[in-house]
Amino acid sequence: MNKILIITIIFLILVNCSSEKSKGTSLEIVSDPGKTFTFDDLKSIGYKKNRTYDISELKGATGAWYGFWGETRSTSKDYEVRIYNNHSDAVSMGENLAKEVTGDDAIITKEATWKEGIKDRRQVGGGRTKGTLELQATGIFPKYGNYVIYGNIILLCEGQEEISLESCWKLINALNDSK
Repeated sequence: MNKILIITIIFLILVNCSSEKSKGTSLEIVSDPGKTFTFDDLKSIGYKKNRTYDISELKGATGAWYGFWGETRSTSKDYEVRIYNNHSDAVSMGENLAKEVTGDDAIITKEATWKEGIKDRRQVGGGRTKGTLELQATGIFPKYGNYVIYGNIILLCEGQEEISLESCWKLINALNDSK
């Protein structure tokens, strides 16, 4: 009886560790697949644009949009998409701006470097105290928990940090499946 219990526990630990490793490797924040994406690629997988942003002050970008996407209607999330000519431009000219407006300490006020779309990067509701599961009072909080640079696109994705990273990769996987 004890041997079966020990073997079962060891098996569960091994399965859990292997699934954690596979999650970590596929959810990179910056990666270059060697592909160039366009807004039409996003539209082809069902990305719906709510707003087109003025990119005159977004150095190097060829376009930026606020919209939503989901595998189903009930799972749709908000995304801000920024497209650059190539991966190198996205990283060198866009990564710091993406970092600035994502995460628990995102700048979602007029102090942001690129001010276009600031109101779209906010959400009203309860948040959590940084580093804990303790809920904060109702207020205005960052909408985008994380970002991904994939090829020439930057995605800002809705949700808390890990959840938003998964949302980014769901959209990316749909893009890859369509090409």
